[in-house]
Amino acid sequence: MTEKQPVSLPRRCLVLWLCWAGLVPCVTDISYGQEPADRNLRRRRVLYNFDGDSCLSTTANSKGPVPVTVDDVKRLIEEVAYDGSRVDTVLVCINAQVMYYPTKVGTMRGTHSTPEERAKWPASEKQRFANLKAFFDGGVDPYAIMLAETKRRGREALLTFRMNDDHGVDFLRTQFLADHPDWRLGTKQYQGSGAMDFGRQEVRDYTFRLIEEAVRRYDCDGIELDFNRFPRFFKDGETDERVAKMNSLVERVRSMLDEVGRQRGRRLILGVRVPSNFGRTPPTPETARQIGCDVPAWAKHGWLDYVAVSEFLFERGDLPVEQWKRAITTVPVYGGIECTRGGGQKNLRADEYRAAARELMRKNANGVYMFNFFTSREGGEKAYEPSFEVLNELGVINQSDQQP
Repeated sequence: MTEKQPVSLPRRCLVLWLCWAGLVPCVTDISYGQEPADRNLRRRRVLYNFDGDSCLSTTANSKGPVPVTVDDVKRLIEEVAYDGSRVDTVLVCINAQVMYYPTKVGTMRGTHSTPEERAKWPASEKQRFANLKAFFDGGVDPYAIMLAETKRRGREALLTFRMNDDHGVDFLRTQFLADHPDWRLGTKQYQGSGAMDFGRQEVRDYTFRLIEEAVRRYDCDGIELDFNRFPRFFKDGETDERVAKMNSLVERVRSMLDEVGRQRGRRLILGVRVPSNFGRTPPTPETARQIGCDVPAWAKHGWLDYVAVSEFLFERGDLPVEQWKRAITTVPVYGGIECTRGGGQKNLRADEYRAAARELMRKNANGVYMFNFFTSREGGEKAYEPSFEVLNELGVINQSDQQP
């Protein structure tokens, strides 16, 4: 992985003098040793997304939910970031409306469910809840362990934040939406769960505070905003109005990351996973903008460090990566591979992952993005181990790591 080199003292002084003299634009990043042009030099052949959920209730060959230890958590990273693996970036998800850790801003997963609801939870959720309780009661944060182990293995360690999860089950219920049911998009049955209306300033403020809390809590290299979980954000409003409101939130997150980055002495990454169309049509920059996400503008403003384009749940092989590359020229664009094609197939076979990656590379994606790769471990006796061996084969781009 290419390391970012700090600006030498003489050069730093020269740049500051030129800024003072008005000969070049002043750059805020140099105050913490990172020039903006350097942000695209990081190699990301494969980005691997952990959901933060099933990885805390299953282990290798477990055939179902089991207790999880610290060693099991470390092994999660070893399985994907082994020597020879092309996984350069590991993303750890820490929310789905609820937060997966004890939070002062929001609601921790499962804590807003009634005893009667908990009794009806599936075995996987009961075990996950017990595992997390044991960890946090013992003063251990498994997500911090995952991030630290990722860094120890020389990989980039990012959080990934689901912007508007809409699974709508009781253990994802939040106090925020229970208190303000009219701020929901009204898409799920459980009051207090489901997607939120980002047309409201209160929702955008709340979301920002959750993101800020997570970034300040964890020693991460940055955070990804996952707009594909789920790709709906507004009850009403014209497109330009939606775009302006979402722009303000993304810019606010970028500013917060810059502030925290200065405190930590490094630039913190901001990536986005763009919204899809629930599989109805391939996601394009224009369809994302209609939803309220003007991703090319975010890149043009310098708020982003990368963009990931994915379908919703099912692999179809028709991502319009070329359109995204034409619209976004300043940061890398990665192509997502979903874990299943639907129709009863549990997960892609190893050869299907290879074929999907080759197609993305053919379209000049800067790397591949793996989502739900590990879910073959779910399903009880029918569960099977993921094809971890393919992770040392994916993400090669024309014999070199090309950049935008």
